[in-house]
Amino acid sequence: MQRFQFRLQRVLAWQQRLCRTEEDKLRLCLAALAETENKLARLSAEAVSIEQEFSTQAALSPADLRALAAFRRNAVVIRQKLERELGARVAAADAQRQALLHARRRLQILEKLRDRALAEHTRAADREAEALSLESYLSTWVSARRR
Repeated sequence: MQRFQFRLQRVLAWQQRLCRTEEDKLRLCLAALAETENKLARLSAEAVSIEQEFSTQAALSPADLRALAAFRRNAVVIRQKLERELGARVAAADAQRQALLHARRRLQILEKLRDRALAEHTRAADREAEALSLESYLSTWVSARRR
């Protein structure tokens, strides 16, 4: 009996590489998403810190008030930019998850095909071994009867 050889092995290997590539892309998307979330958190922490610093002062000069107003305006602009970036990165991560799921489904189909082919090959090998053993038994039986 020949050893098992899956006819679509190269396709299966290619699909496995594709899955790993899609997983790497998803990891990059999630890292970028986490980075944007960290930027938003740092901006919020910085805003809270500056607001607390200004609130503890007894009297504020006009220059300090202008600086605080400028900081608030700038913080709002940066927050809006980061929130848009966050939305885009969430959408990219979701799209990449879908691509990974699609690649995994194709891989699972190929793996099921390989498993079925292996099972069929094993059944055929078992039938062949059984036929050989029966033939051997009959051969020894016939030669024993002739004696």
